[in-house]
Amino acid sequence: MADKVKGEIGSIGYGELQYAIKGDIAYGRVQNAAGNFIKASTETITAACKAIEAPGWDKFAVTLTNAPGADSFPITSFTWLYVRTGMTDARRANALADLLNWIYTDGQQIGGQEGYSELPQQLLVKVRTRASTLR
Repeated sequence: MADKVKGEIGSIGYGELQYAIKGDIAYGRVQNAAGNFIKASTETITAACKAIEAPGWDKFAVTLTNAPGADSFPITSFTWLYVRTGMTDARRANALADLLNWIYTDGQQIGGQEGYSELPQQLLVKVRTRASTLR
């Protein structure tokens, strides 16, 4: 998508923020639920997450689209992993728990380096707690 948009003058597309940034592709502002025109950034994506998840940080919302808040970018979501619960194979359950632990610790920094917004610390605590129940 990013290559097509970059290669066609006047074209419009939708893709993940990091592709626009890494591809040096111009991108615009989108009107949010508060009526403000917001440009996508790690800060405005995180603002949408905070607007939906705070103060309990336990909703694990399906979508962050049209999140309330003056600074919330309106078209964003989490990247989801669907995992089996109630595994009977302890090795697999432990391997999955270890992978999730890595994703929600060191993996956050790597994701950030790749242009993804890191999850707010308060949400990470709740997600790690949920992930630890898979063992």
